[in-house]
Amino acid sequence: MKKVFLIFVLFFSVQSFSQLKNAKKYAKTITADDLKEHLYIYASDEFEGRNTGSEGQKKAVEYLRNFYIKNNIEAGDPDKDYFQKMKLNISRGNEGKVDSENVIAIIRGTEKPEEYVILTAHLDHVGYGMSGSRAGRNVNKIHNGADDDGSGTVAVLEIAQAFKKASEKGKGPKRSIVFLHVTGEEKGLLGSKYYSENPIYPLEDTVVNLNLDMIGRIDPTRKKKNRDYIYIIGSDHDSKDLHNVSEKTNDKTINLDLDYRYNDKDDPNRFYYRSDHYNFAKNGIPIIFYFSGTHEDYHMPTDDPDKIEYDLLESRSKLIFYTAWNIANRDQRIVVDPKPEIKKFIVSKDKLNSYPGTYGAKGFPIKLKVFVKDDKLFIDVVGQGSFELNPVEKDKFKLEEAGIELTFDSENNSMKFKQGPFDINLIKE
Repeated sequence: MKKVFLIFVLFFSVQSFSQLKNAKKYAKTITADDLKEHLYIYASDEFEGRNTGSEGQKKAVEYLRNFYIKNNIEAGDPDKDYFQKMKLNISRGNEGKVDSENVIAIIRGTEKPEEYVILTAHLDHVGYGMSGSRAGRNVNKIHNGADDDGSGTVAVLEIAQAFKKASEKGKGPKRSIVFLHVTGEEKGLLGSKYYSENPIYPLEDTVVNLNLDMIGRIDPTRKKKNRDYIYIIGSDHDSKDLHNVSEKTNDKTINLDLDYRYNDKDDPNRFYYRSDHYNFAKNGIPIIFYFSGTHEDYHMPTDDPDKIEYDLLESRSKLIFYTAWNIANRDQRIVVDPKPEIKKFIVSKDKLNSYPGTYGAKGFPIKLKVFVKDDKLFIDVVGQGSFELNPVEKDKFKLEEAGIELTFDSENNSMKFKQGPFDINLIKE
């Protein structure tokens, strides 16, 4: 038995090494100079911070589309114009309804074209910072978002180009690679949510989502002082197989320090819930979120392309390319771990209707409006939008994405609010 196991491991290693040997020629096309050239355009003032639905965001999607056309990479949408169009109702900042679009391209698999590896990066940022800026309300300065998420966006472009060059030389991936630039991330992951609810490629045939969001800087709070790292979030949450592929690919290629500092779902920063991979993960699709951390320019007008560490952006992009290559060319698709059965707590209509109202307390910075819609309980946070609450036990609900726990006391018209260090009793008005 041991001999068979060792032979299997050896076969796997040789197979992976052979695949990566082919990939290295094409990884060389991903360069710091090309990434820099793209980003100095994409994160320039011309694009006005790429606020969702704005003129600057329209310029951004044209830039992405033109890149794919120039490189003869096929449009990934049914209309073949590279756009998945949508109308979004943006609650944050009370922006209202806007027209926006995801940008999507594809390289078809040679052997398993109906299995999909999806790479995502969000194409938007916060525009002039009228909402979403850390510089204060109505700052009215262009926020170029070079790191957030210009860095991930240009990395996806370079990775797509590398796969295309391989395909042209007869080394195309066995599975299809989808390059998905999503809109509205800064407004609540809206573009990826729209895709997950209106998938162009079936979710059940989606093997993995690799999400690139802020991969161009160095986290100043990181205790380790080596530069050559990347934060990995979610690789082992749904698939030990994916985690192992990620680790082995790194060992065989770039050998970055894979840092799992923020990997815990209950990490107080809630990074697992704060980028577009989450809309794939909640649908049972294994994910890896690649991230290099926040910094003093996060959501500030100073997040500019001159502050990007382009040598690191190159090495991180190459690692993601190698990982996608390995996943796309494996004989077996990524194995998803079995999930324990979750028993959903059922709340009666009468009980549900006893909770709605507006809750607040002296010294508490916001008021929370609770309401029922379609026999489900929702919470509305001013300026942030409405979120469905998940019942977990009698009178207790959670909003997992924000780490919020609410416990209602209908008899006393009150609600206990818990989030991180906050544990406060709110009264219904």
